[in-house]
Amino acid sequence: MYGALRTAMRRFLTKKQRFAVGRNRGGALRLTTTWTIFASMSIGRLQSQGQVIPLATAVADAKYCFQGQGLAYPEHQGLRLLCAGREHCLPGFHVARTDFACVLVEFVVEGRGKLRADGSVWDLFPGVIFSYRMNTPHDIWAEPTDPMTKYFAAYQVAGQRDAMSGFGIAPGAIRWTRDLAAVQTLFEELIREGQLTGELNMQITARYLEIILLKAGEAVAPTVGQGPGGAEAFQRALACIESDFANIATLDDLGRRVGLEPNYICRLFRRFGQETPNQCITRHKVNRAAELLLTQSMSVGEVASVVGYEDPYYFSRVFKKRFGYSPRDFRNVARKNRVW
Repeated sequence: MYGALRTAMRRFLTKKQRFAVGRNRGGALRLTTTWTIFASMSIGRLQSQGQVIPLATAVADAKYCFQGQGLAYPEHQGLRLLCAGREHCLPGFHVARTDFACVLVEFVVEGRGKLRADGSVWDLFPGVIFSYRMNTPHDIWAEPTDPMTKYFAAYQVAGQRDAMSGFGIAPGAIRWTRDLAAVQTLFEELIREGQLTGELNMQITARYLEIILLKAGEAVAPTVGQGPGGAEAFQRALACIESDFANIATLDDLGRRVGLEPNYICRLFRRFGQETPNQCITRHKVNRAAELLLTQSMSVGEVASVVGYEDPYYFSRVFKKRFGYSPRDFRNVARKNRVW
């Protein structure tokens, strides 16, 4: 019965969205209209026990999952997923919400937009993840020439305590993560599991939601009015390090490859990263060196050269500082314990 109810709700959503879009193109209905659906595990008590989940009509290629509410609904760490989805915003997308009985977290993967909340206006671009508690007035716009694709999850927290207590991101917070692909995968799995039935699936979705909130918590906070330029420059520098670390010895080397001044690169890493650019370069070098030591029969000097160190003695000091063993001892311990 529950699966049939969710299927019917998804069909209703699809039909209503197609109707709204068609009417708008004919000039009779605004795409910016928002509407709500009551998701419940009991058809007979659809509104009395259900929760209001705000969904927008100005979207295409949408995919949703709905999970039941009620006292018997399983929780994980107090989290109770109500609804999650992926939406591609149409030009003219505008949501203005003032009252809704849930907490929401949203994540932008493509396009541009704006968020207005708590008296501030924020730029939305790929990697931005933001949250707001129930009944928090806010507006979300999509850039008409480059509308967003975004994910969202609506949920409750048991006991009416702080909706994000114990998690890394607080209601009303906005963050930017460089782990865009990882967070996107988490949302996709959340939706996929949410479309299935069974108590275990409900517990799994709650755990995916918890991980999403924790990933949001480790992300960095952009400044008000900050556009995507700095984030994109950081991503460019990071991608260069990840792909070509063996040929990068100094910040000047990195700057020449990405067309940025070394001082600016340092500022980007302070703003968006969790380590300095030199620490990032070193981490990639020694991690690759450890892999080579365990899988290849190369000498320590040869490994040092491959990862970009001309002086094998300096390489050994850097490696020992990272792993607590010299490269030779690291290999011997691994062989002794059959770590391959």
